[in-house]
Amino acid sequence: MSPEEEQSRLSDEEYLIFRAKEEQKRDPCAAKCWMITAQALFPQNFGIQFEVYQIEKAAKNVKEAAKCLGVLLRKFVSEPLLWREVDTIMAALRQTTPDSQTSFLAYLFNMLPKDVQLSMVLSAAERSQDTMTRCRLMLLLTTTFPETTAHHGLKLVESLLAAEKHCTGPINPFRRMLVCELLPRLLQTRGLEVRPKTLHSLLSRAIEFYVAYVTTPPKVMQSMLESDSKIEDPWQQLFSVVQLIGWNLGWDLASYFENISNREIILQRIQALVEGGARLGGPKGEGGEDVREVLYTTLTIFLHALMDYTKRLYPDFNQAEGSTASNPPMTLVEAFVYPECEREETVIMPPKRSRPSLDEDPTIPVITVSRPAPIGPAPAAGAVVGLPVSTPGGISAGGLSQALTTAIKCWDLLNSYEQLRAEFVRLLESLGTERWWWLRVFTVDMLIYQGRLAEAARELRHTLTHRGTQLPTTFISTNLKLASVLYAMNNLSGAAEAVLEVVTQLQSWVGGGGLSGDLCITAAPNRRHLHVLALTRSQCLQFATTLLIHALRHRIIIDRHSDDLCIGHLITLLQYEWPKYVSTFEEVLQIIRKQGGFSYPLFYTYITTPDILEEFMYLATKEGGSLQLDIIPVNHTNK
Repeated sequence: MSPEEEQSRLSDEEYLIFRAKEEQKRDPCAAKCWMITAQALFPQNFGIQFEVYQIEKAAKNVKEAAKCLGVLLRKFVSEPLLWREVDTIMAALRQTTPDSQTSFLAYLFNMLPKDVQLSMVLSAAERSQDTMTRCRLMLLLTTTFPETTAHHGLKLVESLLAAEKHCTGPINPFRRMLVCELLPRLLQTRGLEVRPKTLHSLLSRAIEFYVAYVTTPPKVMQSMLESDSKIEDPWQQLFSVVQLIGWNLGWDLASYFENISNREIILQRIQALVEGGARLGGPKGEGGEDVREVLYTTLTIFLHALMDYTKRLYPDFNQAEGSTASNPPMTLVEAFVYPECEREETVIMPPKRSRPSLDEDPTIPVITVSRPAPIGPAPAAGAVVGLPVSTPGGISAGGLSQALTTAIKCWDLLNSYEQLRAEFVRLLESLGTERWWWLRVFTVDMLIYQGRLAEAARELRHTLTHRGTQLPTTFISTNLKLASVLYAMNNLSGAAEAVLEVVTQLQSWVGGGGLSGDLCITAAPNRRHLHVLALTRSQCLQFATTLLIHALRHRIIIDRHSDDLCIGHLITLLQYEWPKYVSTFEEVLQIIRKQGGFSYPLFYTYITTPDILEEFMYLATKEGGSLQLDIIPVNHTNK
């Protein structure tokens, strides 16, 4: 069919549009004249009106294009082509990194009268068949028209809650939109009327989301969220939500949640509120808002402190796949104390059987923290790294000690009242804490910190019994803790067995790192010392050696069990950090002199320290007492 025949089949309206398009390429002014004529002749024709809009938009005449679009929205609300254009504009408004085209469309939208903008967004949302798109448009509405937030924001909350019922777990795009985008805006709206029960529910969902976010690996996160999964400073955002909901509920503690650096201050205010007579006790239903305020604020502080503590113990916790931690993991153990009246190199006296129960000991443990060398080649022999302690209580040990003690205080508070405890357990279950291995680590560390050593030992044995497919570091960490706890309970044989389990596992380990300088500190005899040990081969061996030295010394010196084999093993171990325990070596020499001789067939194999060899050579001389020393194997004496 020839072009002339095609034109003859066009209607009058179509012909005018055809001529306008034809002239558009050669003479835009002529094209505009054709469309003005068409508008005058056929004012109710959608095709003509839409073509006028398209020409103005192509010419970047934003004012005229906005005027034409307004006419279209008033006269032709049922035209599919118009709503496809509206969807394009809505998509442009939602762009976080707009290009020139989307920027123009956003500018075009802003040129429309406010009532047209409002009607346009509302209609686009109502017509959308996609739930997420509809929710995003309603969110856009509350952003563009703040005066509608109180009404449409609450409706959007209902839509998002209904939509996420089809999702598994708190990490989903609907929960993210609710918690990260809608709530911060909605909760600042004046005149907002929301039932306290609804606000409590929203706060619970916010806590669930942010805690799941910080405990979910980034790769898994990307598959759960449709958009960019990165959330900047999630803990600060959670604190802000707590603050906003607290304001709406009239909480006195709300203002302190302005910054996460206020964590310890907030805990002090919570304690003051409780001590000041907050209604927390009594049967279910009593206490009112006091219970909720203390519950949610303390829970938030507890979770932040718990994750802070976990990240400091395990620097690679929840890191992206392929990334490497700069420091090795660490573990809390019962460590050793030099009595203040003794010299630093004197070996610790282990707890005597008559020592009062640690459950009744009100003193606060001293906490020291190793400063492990970054993962890499071993340092030079004799390198010692550690963070010294300046004041009791562990504050000088840095943020790790503070995070632990803050989490313990929150845990104790939340378990101190019947109603608080019941709600705390319920919220922990909703967070899925049965899968949190780091919570189990914390609860054991809390028992150790509080001196509840028998309970800690039971928990640690239970962990070892249900070992399953634990990582080697988990097995080693658990046995180190168990050995330290049993030693503090004066169960020296059990402690030795546990620490030897560690040594067998370390045989396959490689890597460097220096020794800890704080396994033993000088303090009053009744003070307890906890040490955060780096899980490196050198520091684990150091702890094992130190514990065995103390256990053997107790057997030989305190219990007066002068067994040559035990004495020989002790001398062998003293070489590990020689001359740190030179005074213990002197004690052993006194025992050997008293008994007039010494037999240790392994001496030739394991004793290599010149100072020790020199002392034994002297004992064999007339000046040294001419002691009978059986320290060279038969096969060597015959050579």
